[in-house]
Amino acid sequence: MGMGVRVSAVQAQKQLQSLSPQMRQSLGMLAMNLPELRAELYREMARNPVIDDIEQTLERRTESDQERESEAEERSFESDYTEDDDIPESSYTADADAIERRRRFLDSRASEETLEEHLIKQFSAAGIEGRDAALAEVLVGELNDNGYFSGSMPDVVMVTGESEERIRAMLARIMELDPPGCGATNLGECLLAQIDKLEGTPYSQEVREIIERGHLDDIAEGRAEAVERDLGMSEDRYQDVLAALRTLDPRPARAYGTAGKGVAYVNPEVHAVLVDGRWTARVDERSLPEIRISKRYVDMLSNPDVDEETREYIKGKIASARLFVEAVERRQETIVSIAQAIFDAQPGFFEAGLRGLKPLTMQEVADKVGVHHTTVSRTVRDKYASTPRGTVELRRFFVTGYVTEDGGAVSRDGVVEALKGIIDSEDPANPLSDEALSARLKAAGYPVARRTVAKYRAELGVAGAAARRRLPS
Repeated sequence: MGMGVRVSAVQAQKQLQSLSPQMRQSLGMLAMNLPELRAELYREMARNPVIDDIEQTLERRTESDQERESEAEERSFESDYTEDDDIPESSYTADADAIERRRRFLDSRASEETLEEHLIKQFSAAGIEGRDAALAEVLVGELNDNGYFSGSMPDVVMVTGESEERIRAMLARIMELDPPGCGATNLGECLLAQIDKLEGTPYSQEVREIIERGHLDDIAEGRAEAVERDLGMSEDRYQDVLAALRTLDPRPARAYGTAGKGVAYVNPEVHAVLVDGRWTARVDERSLPEIRISKRYVDMLSNPDVDEETREYIKGKIASARLFVEAVERRQETIVSIAQAIFDAQPGFFEAGLRGLKPLTMQEVADKVGVHHTTVSRTVRDKYASTPRGTVELRRFFVTGYVTEDGGAVSRDGVVEALKGIIDSEDPANPLSDEALSARLKAAGYPVARRTVAKYRAELGVAGAAARRRLPS
């Protein structure tokens, strides 16, 4: 008796999670910075005929301002509307109104500044003042087009009168500014300065080990086996770690173009305003144009002379425009709520700048706001806040740190400051080893391992115990 194949149909219920087009649109907007969103608004105007106009609510510039920037605007006009742009020529008519709308868009573009100016503006927030600021200003003037320190160390020592150790310590502080990694003397330093970007991923430590163990050359030469063997990871794991490593930027200043030339600077879209003793997050609505639906198309819906097919087309375009507006509004609301949670969690920043920050993770802010931590990540990327301590990228408010023995929290910068204080007060004839420094920090309530002490000591530009020994004369 042969065996037969029996076929039957079975119904089963499964829950599948997928993003709606509206949700995808909202998430896409959330990841955009201000200039990108402005460009998207104007593209939407070109795609959707029922949008009557995008009313620019920013204050108009004075005639002198317009004359001063007219040449730059003309260059921007030519580059922003080329044949390669994704706006079809048939999507808009080059009439006087369209030209005026685009002109107002160009009027709203941010001014330009150099990398050097961008870094110097951050000195106050980073606590780089007085003598430190004078040294840092010399050093940022020695950065090349990629952001690396390319000056001659002996020449800088001679010009500034500072020691090489202090110069290297200041370069380490410059590397913490935005964009992180500027001021590095080599690729490894540059990438390690950006390692915080991988916070919350499972690959941060392995990326760090790849860099610190000198495997960047192995990766460049395709010697994957050497890296996998040394770190004890599988081939699949190595590919994941390599992908994470490649999210770091080996040329952090490249967006600024040739040194000394301007770069489109993103104006802050969040503003910290003191209201009844609380620093409140505000979004300036004038920073974005306003979309308005054409009354002419709305009236066509009730016109009996308009055929049904046209009426359905108009309905669809109006619905699309309203969804677009709602997505912009959700974006603004999300930015405000997340920025507010950040300000509430970091009151020390408003008193002491970046050195007043305490440990804070994106997951903590996500839990407070009630969103996924990836939403926080999208929100803080390339978004800037105007504060009494200067313009700061929202991402900079997130810092790693330590929980002290009394249950408090201290940021990484706080630990570095404590370490510097211990070294400054040590006996020059009997300098402390990294193990002893670790013990002193633990006694002070900072549970920092010896290896971490060595890393922080190097960032301060402080030599090892043997090199620091100074015998009495």
